[in-house]
Amino acid sequence: MPKTISLAEVVQLLNSTLGISPAMAGKDAPVALNGLQVENDGEVHKVAAAVDGTQQTLEDAINCGADLLLLHHGIFWAGLRPIAGWWKKKIRLCLEHNLAVYSAHLPLDVHPVLGNNACIARELRLRDVSPALESHGIQVALVGTFHGSLRELREQYAEITKSTVTGHLVNPASPAGRVMVCSGAAGPEIYRVHESGIRTFLTGEENHWVLNAATDMGMNLLFAGHYATETFGVRALAALLAEKFGLPTQFIHNPTGL
Repeated sequence: MPKTISLAEVVQLLNSTLGISPAMAGKDAPVALNGLQVENDGEVHKVAAAVDGTQQTLEDAINCGADLLLLHHGIFWAGLRPIAGWWKKKIRLCLEHNLAVYSAHLPLDVHPVLGNNACIARELRLRDVSPALESHGIQVALVGTFHGSLRELREQYAEITKSTVTGHLVNPASPAGRVMVCSGAAGPEIYRVHESGIRTFLTGEENHWVLNAATDMGMNLLFAGHYATETFGVRALAALLAEKFGLPTQFIHNPTGL
């Protein structure tokens, strides 16, 4: 028979692992609504994981037999709105199909082991990794040393994210050295990265003026895509549930191309 774990037990593990508490709420975007967003009948048999809580993702989770969906960008990312039209359709879909939804945004970005930044740094084989870029009392990025050229760094970044990497390299043949990693849409932090003394910055979402700023400041800047840099955390979180509870898991791949 399929394994059955109580939803409460799963949520307790996720909350304690990620440090999700009321105190964290003020340090993240209000629309993140970290933690359990939709409750099911209280049991979990299969876990799905995805980056975004879109209509398609909800349908895919239901179709694969999941009763718990782990998200990085939860279903309330559109903010508070009347339960009508397309929004009513999303909420009704979860309730009618007994799909619990759990979301972890910033807590998953910055987790020292399961986080997007930590996973990227580990797969890039960065050495001497340490937290960086303080925001609201939280270090939202990681800095580490890449033993190879900037060209090799760009190639490896593309390989691990399975994405086309764009940006600007001052001299691709030069050693990469100290590198800062911050997944998602962290491009606007480039001025603070520059002030920190780091000259190579890896993030996700492309940004026109940020690229111009990097060129002006003589910085190395690599974009691998917002979506592509944030698949790591939810995969790691699903793997944790598979390890701890023996639950089957499935990653739902719905890329935006951005």
